Amino acid sequence: MCTLHRTCHLRRERLQNGRSKEHRLLMGQPDIKREPVKTSIQESEAFLPQHTPEERYRMQSKPLGICLIIDCVGNDTGILRDTFTSLGYEVQSFLYLSVGDIINVLRKVARMPQHQDYDSFVCVLVSRGGSQSVFGVDETHSGFPLDHIRRLFMGDVCPSLLGKPKIFFIQNYVVSEGQLEDSSFLEVDGPSVKNVESKARQPGACTIHREADFFWSLCKADVSLLKRPSTSSSLYLQCLCEKLGRERKCSLLELHIELNSKVYDWNSRVSAKKRYYVWLQHTLRKKLILSCT
Repeated sequence: MCTLHRTCHLRRERLQNGRSKEHRLLMGQPDIKREPVKTSIQESEAFLPQHTPEERYRMQSKPLGICLIIDCVGNDTGILRDTFTSLGYEVQSFLYLSVGDIINVLRKVARMPQHQDYDSFVCVLVSRGGSQSVFGVDETHSGFPLDHIRRLFMGDVCPSLLGKPKIFFIQNYVVSEGQLEDSSFLEVDGPSVKNVESKARQPGACTIHREADFFWSLCKADVSLLKRPSTSSSLYLQCLCEKLGRERKCSLLELHIELNSKVYDWNSRVSAKKRYYVWLQHTLRKKLILSCT
């Protein structure tokens, strides 16, 4: 067979095979070589998991909550009051308290019924103290443990704040151990923190842990800073107020990272006695922005 005839023959075979395949499809016969139909991404996107926005704490109440300011040094009350008032908080400030008065104020505020109508709580405490306690204005240097402050607002002791953010900013000017006349913790009249907790703790169906939703920012600095006339205010609190005032849409965790950066920059340029040391502990379960706007 010549080349021309062979080519024509092959073309006829291909045409017949194509018609035979088409005939089988029209007659409903399966075609074993048929590939499954592939759906494009756009056509199937309805079945993909949808993006879930990051959950945030509700911050809509008016006011947003109580902001308790206890300033036993007296240098930062004004700027703190202005900052948290502008954020939408009801500010209650106290100056130059003894340790006993600090405890009484904290307990009184923890029992306030208004918390049930508010979305958050803020406490700012400025005081001289030891490494793990605050002294207030007491010259005996007896201290109240910092851990006990937090316990007064835990979910089982203060149920009206359960599930809501509880934010603490503490500036502690630490007195060296050699300067302490009496380093023992102060015992105050009335039930101890442990007794209050044991009475308040009741079994229930609530699944939120008693220590959840805390933001605990603690800054320590040497007490000698208070003796320098050129450094009347706390660098830590100044940076905090500046950030809260300018960056209201920023989450508190992101804001605190920027605050740390400023403090580290300051520390790199000054002597050890002038440095600030910031510690952050938190048990937040959601994104927290300290503003209702």
